[in-house]
Amino acid sequence: MCLRSSESFPDTCTPTMRSASCHNKRNFKTQTHLRVLNLTRRRRILREEKEMEMRNMKLFLENESIIRENEALKKKARLLHQENNALFSLLHPKLSPVSSSFL
Repeated sequence: MCLRSSESFPDTCTPTMRSASCHNKRNFKTQTHLRVLNLTRRRRILREEKEMEMRNMKLFLENESIIRENEALKKKARLLHQENNALFSLLHPKLSPVSSSFL
């Protein structure tokens, strides 16, 4: 199809063209909004993961501290038990010389 110089190009602002243009703008805005939401969600997830790692590290260190304290208390209890047994054996000898002489 040949256009003569007297013929003009079709109007780009026809109602159908405008609605397509508005649809594209609306679609672009929706896509941009979705991208922002996805980025926000990703940032929130990363922040939550970092917070979880920090909580995990704090609990791990606290657990190690409790384990060390528990081992120290077990050692003290073992030493006290040994001392108690030694004192008990001094207090109650198996056969005292005085008691065996009366038999």
